[in-house]
Amino acid sequence: MRQVPDGADRLVVVLSDIEMGAGGPLDDFPHSAWLADLIRSYLEPPYQGLEIDLVFDGDTFDFLKTSVDGQYPRHVTRAVALAKLHRVLAVHPAFIEGVREFLDASPHHNVHFVIGNHDAELAFPVVQAELAEAIGRGRVHFPGFAVDFGDLHVEHGQQHDPMFAVNPEQPLIEWKGHTMLDLPWGSIALLDVIMPMHEIFYALDRVKPRGAVFQLLPEVREVVSNAFWRYFTREYVVEAWRGDDPTRKASWGMLRDVLYRFTTFDAGTSADTPVYQKLTQDLPDARVVVVGHLHNAAWWTAADRKLLQTGCLRDEYVIDPMGTVVGSLPKVYAECFLQGPRTIRSELVEVWGPPPVPGHVPASILELRDAARPLLAPQAERDRMRAEEEAHVAREEGTDDGQQER
Repeated sequence: MRQVPDGADRLVVVLSDIEMGAGGPLDDFPHSAWLADLIRSYLEPPYQGLEIDLVFDGDTFDFLKTSVDGQYPRHVTRAVALAKLHRVLAVHPAFIEGVREFLDASPHHNVHFVIGNHDAELAFPVVQAELAEAIGRGRVHFPGFAVDFGDLHVEHGQQHDPMFAVNPEQPLIEWKGHTMLDLPWGSIALLDVIMPMHEIFYALDRVKPRGAVFQLLPEVREVVSNAFWRYFTREYVVEAWRGDDPTRKASWGMLRDVLYRFTTFDAGTSADTPVYQKLTQDLPDARVVVVGHLHNAAWWTAADRKLLQTGCLRDEYVIDPMGTVVGSLPKVYAECFLQGPRTIRSELVEVWGPPPVPGHVPASILELRDAARPLLAPQAERDRMRAEEEAHVAREEGTDDGQQER
């Protein structure tokens, strides 16, 4: 049994990247009953008597990959956001019940929902209100993109990722009489290009190492690469030239970064642990910083400053060099004990989730090869697209060089 440190009067539990979806094989977290049991474990000794804050640190809900009427709209209005919320809550009642029991157990228990890039819809006040109403208890808080407890700072981490950062002061915009999310360009590219293929390739998003996936399945990489180029040269450019759609904000270089990230999961184009380490210097009042976002647990210290990078709670799996799924990854979250405003112990907690749900991941990712091949364009068209892309990149790089020279 884990022990509460002497003098601790408060515990902050940080859970990130749960990514509850709308059920079925596309849902990355079909285990809300298990999550409810994890929450209930904090109602037992040795935690009784503590003030406990349960922080859902972004990407609690996978609204980004939740469809509405079979579509993935990039214009996310109030109505679209609420439709996504209703779909997710309908299949995760056990989660809501677990949160209720946690709040009922003590007037000193609080719940906080931090905004992540997969659940940006939480920026809508009406979504916050409906989620709080579904829980049906007080002490449900929506702090925005970060929350602080004394010298402890908690945020999801997407705000340090150029692909998914937004203006935290204005996450919503007005367009053609509607209030909608000001989605980052990374999310828009995923909605427009990747999500239409999600029902075919959803399992590939759950396995690691990501780079090995596309080395073993070059057909899938070709399909995705061609889809990005068609999107940029046809639909995207035409609408961007019109200049009236605020969701059209990416260059081809940006879209190539999305493609690179999706097919390698290389953090070189994103936020990474060194970026988060810098937070311990940039936030002078924070001795402990907790982030999520990268699905990669890490622990870093310098003098009296500490960074805890949680893993994720959604289901993820490991493949061997032949593409065979050989096991699940553990789920990693954070516990931080405070005495007054000072953190006196903070650590990562590693737990094992339930066994995989049938159909959630194939025995081998090579099973998806046959699904990819019919989606490949004829070889001549693929060669033409590759040549067009190379020429476009050369022009972009030439323009950049010219601007630098001037």
